[in-house]
Amino acid sequence: MTIHTRMALQMLVALALAFAIGLLAFAQHWSWVVLTAFIVCSGAVGRGDAIYKGLLRVGGAIGGTLVAVVVSRFVPANGVIDATVIFVVLFLGMWLRTINYAYWAACATLIFALLQGSQGDAAGPLFATRVLCIMIGALCAIAATWFIYPVRTEQLVRKRVSEARAALRDLRGGAERDLHHHLAQLERVAPPVRLHRAVFGTRGESPHPATLIDETQARLRTAIERRNVRVYVSVAVSLDGYIDDRSSARLVLSSPEDLADMRAARELCDALLVGAETLRRDDPSLRSLNAARVTVTESGDLDPTLRFFDGSARTIVLTGAAGERRLRERIGDGAEIVLVDRFDPAAIIATLADCGVHSLFVEGGTRILTAFLAAGTFDALRLGIAPFFVGDAQAPRFVNAAAFLNDAKHRLVLRSVRALGDMAVLEYEHPRA
Repeated sequence: MTIHTRMALQMLVALALAFAIGLLAFAQHWSWVVLTAFIVCSGAVGRGDAIYKGLLRVGGAIGGTLVAVVVSRFVPANGVIDATVIFVVLFLGMWLRTINYAYWAACATLIFALLQGSQGDAAGPLFATRVLCIMIGALCAIAATWFIYPVRTEQLVRKRVSEARAALRDLRGGAERDLHHHLAQLERVAPPVRLHRAVFGTRGESPHPATLIDETQARLRTAIERRNVRVYVSVAVSLDGYIDDRSSARLVLSSPEDLADMRAARELCDALLVGAETLRRDDPSLRSLNAARVTVTESGDLDPTLRFFDGSARTIVLTGAAGERRLRERIGDGAEIVLVDRFDPAAIIATLADCGVHSLFVEGGTRILTAFLAAGTFDALRLGIAPFFVGDAQAPRFVNAAAFLNDAKHRLVLRSVRALGDMAVLEYEHPRA
């Protein structure tokens, strides 16, 4: 039986009990019993949630009734004043509900008490009766959730935690999941178990359900922050889509104006990323006043004499276990050597986020560009087009063949086209950026 079906049956039983007790014992005020049973049972996902909401409802009702007594005593009876106060209280209740349900319970009780007072009933003499009715209504709801196809709060918490952690595992594999949804689902079931932990503490060797929620929410927030790393891809290509030729000298594609503009764009990012093959082939300096320099290598086969390791900027090398040993022998303390589980864009971005990187400038080479662009793991693409051809089928191309997310049905958004010297520079934005 689904949770929603169980909740519906629990609501039916709770209201039946509330109507029966209310009409038999409180003929003039049966509505307080029924209303409380409905409020406490409505949306109560589990026995603990019903108890928690029942306690808040009773506490809020007592507070609201006390305020109503004070208002009725010191504020003269007047239709306009009563209506104004009721609307103000309604606004406050809806605003404060997101902070704690008890505020809404108090404001709702105050509104009904004021309405009753406006009909000629004094709030003071009804205080004890109203609180008793509310307590009975809460007990009706709690009894229904406890005995009618009950949903154990601990089981529900573990189910939500399991779903959230599955989403985190999928995220590591590159899948897009709504982490905010899982964060909200955990927060929805957290209050009763946090109250239980605060009152009774933790017992036994297994972690308390509230601790499981806290730990999982922390991991979700970290993952959300990691996904907030902005990625800019920049590349210069020939008219026929090559980024280099096969000669020993580096092929200069960019005009002086394009180079200046690209260097300015670099300064807006925390880190610059190039592949290890690009370092070995071109030995770029990656000059920047502020940005760290990053490369990725599985083998760890990098020459310590490369300009990448000249010590002029923070230098990060992402590698695996095998590459780490080689790098520590060759590079030593010349760079931060950081282990990465996989070499896909999602893992690279997550690892760099842990290193304090919030914006990444990706420059190549072909394997790196293909990986980021095929996975759609970028926010903007800067494409400079040089006015000549390479014409060599064996030369490095812009990207390799791959299953790109941005195909004919999922087009990038063109933001600008500029002429920089003899080059055309196109700037695209990812539709979800």
